[in-house]
Amino acid sequence: MKQIISIKNLSFSYSKNEIIKGLNLSVNKGEIIGLIGENGAGKTTLLNILLGLLPSKNNVQVFGKQPGSLIAKQKIGSMLQGDLVLSSVRVEEFLEEVAMQYSNAIPLEQILMQLGLEQQRRKFLKELSGGLMRRVTFAQALLSNPDLLFLDEPTVGMDAQARHVFWEHIKELQRQGKTMIITSHYLEEIQQVASRLIILQKGQFIFQGTLKELQDRHKQTTITITSESEKPNFAELMGVVSVERNSSQVAIKTVDGDSTLKELLLKYPDVSNITVEHESLERIFLQMTKDKEQR
Repeated sequence: MKQIISIKNLSFSYSKNEIIKGLNLSVNKGEIIGLIGENGAGKTTLLNILLGLLPSKNNVQVFGKQPGSLIAKQKIGSMLQGDLVLSSVRVEEFLEEVAMQYSNAIPLEQILMQLGLEQQRRKFLKELSGGLMRRVTFAQALLSNPDLLFLDEPTVGMDAQARHVFWEHIKELQRQGKTMIITSHYLEEIQQVASRLIILQKGQFIFQGTLKELQDRHKQTTITITSESEKPNFAELMGVVSVERNSSQVAIKTVDGDSTLKELLLKYPDVSNITVEHESLERIFLQMTKDKEQR
């Protein structure tokens, strides 16, 4: 599989403040990396290093070259935090100027249509809402028809419908074999598209792997049932750590979902409306960062 990014023992400091600490990472063609971390963890610094905006010495290669090389610039699209709002520039003028920097740019009309920006093309950038401006920033990231995309908090300011449309675009880019590194505080959205998750805390990776691998490390499962009887003692089932009852609805938290469910059905066959929910990425992330802070 073709390697797109290689990071070996990367560290980076602002003055005496070490932001990145000995990172190692390999990203292959077609992967979608969900880069997760609290504010100040070093996510944006890492993206800026990969873009060549910050120095990396010889610890990083992008497309086999130093970050910021001409080859890398032609193959990368970026949607960073902080939209570029120019007071007297219209949407189409901004995108046309961006397109002129690339030899294989996607036609402007195609981008405007794909992202639903036809009605905004003559508007000044300063007139756009935050969500619309993020859509324009996404458009400029796609104009170069990039092989690698960096998307830093891409849906900030978007409403629910706009976020849904954005992630549909991401899934289409995934089908096209594009490689992406995405950061977002909307973790429920990240877990739907990421082929691999990387959790960054205080400049260090504390997890790299798939959502399933992460869930396998954090096995708590919630089994929700309807039970009219108040006699059953669900707390005695195998693996159960807590039971919460709200009228006839019962939520059973367990560290061994399979065993708990089998014993539940065997002992209490009259329960109904059974749902099984594994730990979400958001809940696992919050617990991991909390545990790390307490050490």
